[in-house]
Amino acid sequence: MPRHPDTAKQLDGQPLARLLRSHWLACSPRPTTRDIGRQLGVSHTTVSRWLDGTLVPTGEQTKALADTLGITGKARADLLQVAAWVTPKRATPNRGTPGLFGISHQTAKAMELEKQATSITEWSPLRIPDLLQSDDYARHVTSDMSDLPSKSERQAAVVEHRRTKYEVFLGRPALTWRVGGVTVMAKQVQRLIEVLDQRWAAVRLVLEGPDWHDGQLGPFALYDRDDGEDAVVIQHLGAVTLLTDREIVGRYRQLRATLARLALTPAETRRHLEDVLRELRTPSP
Repeated sequence: MPRHPDTAKQLDGQPLARLLRSHWLACSPRPTTRDIGRQLGVSHTTVSRWLDGTLVPTGEQTKALADTLGITGKARADLLQVAAWVTPKRATPNRGTPGLFGISHQTAKAMELEKQATSITEWSPLRIPDLLQSDDYARHVTSDMSDLPSKSERQAAVVEHRRTKYEVFLGRPALTWRVGGVTVMAKQVQRLIEVLDQRWAAVRLVLEGPDWHDGQLGPFALYDRDDGEDAVVIQHLGAVTLLTDREIVGRYRQLRATLARLALTPAETRRHLEDVLRELRTPSP
């Protein structure tokens, strides 16, 4: 069994582990981690770590797990797609191929899509997305300092290019996890309030609830274009994956509708942000 009692919380932001664990829990009868380990030639502790997110299986190991758990059809394809995202193959960066490590390629792809899009929808459950970050916040979450000017350029481009509709669904942990400390977070929350007041972006907060939705698998950005070549971008640890298959993009469009149904209105979000800002500015006793 997984080693951590609060597995659901531990799996936040770990879509592959979430998927593997959900398929494992759905098995009837459910194999033990020892049973799975014997079939795959690994220890039961390795299987437990795959299921609790403390160890990421390789692509081949994920395929073998799918076989062992009887995952077939579209569910298998989805699982392997996520596995390809979280375990990308290393290669020389900046060759224009999605999914490779390299901040410069990631930023270039984002700038290209933002320029072409008529609307952008982002779901960011755990942190403030690039286009809404304050300078101080960006410095604390950007591993490559040379990327900071590009973030500022992208923000300016979206603000000035008003024909691009920009909508953000933000998870509450993005506000409660204090990147850079209280002062940095207070400035960041103040910036979000200013963005709402300036109305160049629609920011809506999604509060935690008891019910599952696919957004809990992780963040994404959906880009709509006039030419119909819509795309979804998933970013993780410096890797970027571009999804253009119409059926897959359609599923993310459905997820956008789900998030819109769950989210607070912009006015409710503003009041919530004011409460968070007030709390951040209140000295601790």
